[in-house]
Amino acid sequence: MCKSDKAILLGVSLIFIAGIIVGQTFSFEVKLSDLIATLVAIITFYYAFQGLQHNKRIYQNSIKPVIERFISVDNEKYVYNFQLKNYGTGSAINLKYKILSDAGELSHKDLQQKLLLFGDMELEIGAELGISPNSSLNIITMKMNNEASFTEVIKYLGTIELHVNFSSIQDDVQDKVFSLTP
Repeated sequence: MCKSDKAILLGVSLIFIAGIIVGQTFSFEVKLSDLIATLVAIITFYYAFQGLQHNKRIYQNSIKPVIERFISVDNEKYVYNFQLKNYGTGSAINLKYKILSDAGELSHKDLQQKLLLFGDMELEIGAELGISPNSSLNIITMKMNNEASFTEVIKYLGTIELHVNFSSIQDDVQDKVFSLTP
C-alpha cells in the first residue's frame, strides 16, 4: 500500500469516526449531500498530503550539495589547478575521494611521487574535507618550469579519474567520477 493510499484510508476513517462521535449515525440510506461531503473530504486530504510531499522535496533540494569539477590550465605559465566546487545550497560532508589510474588506486603520496617524476614543480594535493555551499576545495595545484614537462603531466593526468563520495546533512550519499583533464 503506497503512502497516498494510506492517506486516503486515514481520511475516510477519520470522517466515519467523526460522524459517530458527533452522534450522527450512518444509515444505508445514502444521500447525495453525504457523498459530496465525503468526496470533498477525500479530495482535501489527498491534496494536503500531496502538498506535504511537495514541500518535503523542496526542502531536501534546498539543502542538497551539487559538486562539480573546475579545472584551470594556463599553458603559458605552466599552471594546473583542479578544484571541486559546491554549487548547491547544502554542505557536502564526509567527503572522501579515491584516485584511480590504469594501474589501480593511488594514495595521495603515490600520486605526489608520480607527478614529481615529471620534473621540478610546486605541487599541492588537497586533503579530504567537507565543502560548504558556494565554496571550493583545491585537489591538485601545480606549477612547472618548462612546457615539455607540463605537457607530459597533463597527458598523464588524462589517465586518472577522481572518484568522489560525499553526503548531505540529511545523509543522502552521492558518488561522482571526474576526469582530471578538461
